Amino acid sequence: MGRDRSYLKPLLNNDFVNLGFTNIFGGVSKKPFESLNLGSHVGDIAENVIKNKKILQNNLGVEKIIFMEQIHSDKVEILKSHNQILQPCDAVITNLKNIALCVMVADCMPVILYSKKCVAAVHAGRSGVLKHIISKTINLMKDEFKVDQISLFIGPFIQKNCYEIGDLDLKEFNKFVVLNDKNKRCFDLKSAVLDEIKNLNLKSVKISKICTHCDKNYFSYRRDKITGRFAGWVYLK
Repeated sequence: MGRDRSYLKPLLNNDFVNLGFTNIFGGVSKKPFESLNLGSHVGDIAENVIKNKKILQNNLGVEKIIFMEQIHSDKVEILKSHNQILQPCDAVITNLKNIALCVMVADCMPVILYSKKCVAAVHAGRSGVLKHIISKTINLMKDEFKVDQISLFIGPFIQKNCYEIGDLDLKEFNKFVVLNDKNKRCFDLKSAVLDEIKNLNLKSVKISKICTHCDKNYFSYRRDKITGRFAGWVYLK
């Protein structure tokens, strides 16, 4: 696979960091996982997922790609060595170069945090957002690596009009519940995250407007149920 493939083109590629988000294109998986499925837990053929991850690694040109065993938690791990085995978590931080951190999603927020000293990949669905996993990751980056210039980039996720939650009580997060055009209660992930990070003095904040539920270029669990996972990636150079 060539590096000019638009579906694996980075959204940021400067002198110290590379980051981006995959979509459904460029892999070898068959329906309903067609084609660049990066989730090994969804029922796809294991060999195809391995091939898809190799396609991603080869396109990024990195020494290694790291995927978390995501558990809808607020647990944050720090990758300190190339051979480290991560415990199950939903955010991972590293200062190692040429190691791509990846977060798998299919409606949840793929959150990338980056600075010149360290980077992080965060899985932020409803559970993670309610547990403040993004701010916990940012604070750990600051404490562990003494960084004060952290930027945030969130890739495609399920937007508020599609994220129906029925009668679910979100406690203090009910203020981020809105009614869509069908008069259904929906959770506004974006507003909840913006409120969480508003006092963290981030250098920059970019949030995708793409809705995974609406855009069939992306996997969506809520839309299709049996489906693949796309990923956000980030690595230090």
